[in-house]
Amino acid sequence: MGVVSLIPGISGGTILVLTKKYELIANAITHFKEKENRLTLAIFLLGIFMGCLSFARIIEFLFFFFPKETILFFCGFLCFSIPDFIKSENIKLSFGWFFLGALLIYFLSCFSTPTPVVILEYPKITLFFLIVFMLCGLLDGFFTILPGISGSMMMMLLGPYFLYKSYLANLSFKTLIFLIPLLFYFIGDLLGFFLGSRFSLYCIKKHHKSFMSFLLGMIIMSILVLIPFSSFTFDSLIPYAILLLTSFILYQFLNLMQ
Repeated sequence: MGVVSLIPGISGGTILVLTKKYELIANAITHFKEKENRLTLAIFLLGIFMGCLSFARIIEFLFFFFPKETILFFCGFLCFSIPDFIKSENIKLSFGWFFLGALLIYFLSCFSTPTPVVILEYPKITLFFLIVFMLCGLLDGFFTILPGISGSMMMMLLGPYFLYKSYLANLSFKTLIFLIPLLFYFIGDLLGFFLGSRFSLYCIKKHHKSFMSFLLGMIIMSILVLIPFSSFTFDSLIPYAILLLTSFILYQFLNLMQ
């Protein structure tokens, strides 16, 4: 899940479903006061951290050399997941909530701070920065646990994704200070997991139609906002078509595993 959490477009819960561990982790988050569940969560979080560290350099490489292509690939993956999301959640569209979800994402994109895909200068680590970064981790965890929503995609939309990725990719003995913001981010992530699981459970039980329509609006608008339309040219049609085909094949492969 640590590897998947760095891939915008793939919901963090997807890997838990594929490995048939979603119920185990959801139960551990909900009832974390029990000793056995705390141990499960500790091992789970350690695995996420190790997965993030092992994959962050690969993601950094892709964004450094192929930034627009990488974003398009992940957007394509998310786009191809929509039909299965609608089918699996038995979504009966409520247009009002759908447009409200889309409007929320558009509103957030208008106020998001542009961030370079590869960080060369890191912000000064202050208490205010750490609190803000922890809140970013909270939002990441909150959105990750929601059905069909990619936490990384939301963080890319809002801005902190590339800084978080860069901290992980460049963590070494010479940059151990990066552990401080990463620790705050993971604390926020854990809190976001807890709040998101409680929130989604309540909404699914009480307001399933409205909630799923709202999420679908968020997903579709996220794709429209992030796709690099400005880079589309006649010469790029074939490479971009190959990218989308690759993302489609990968998504179908994950479906076969499930």
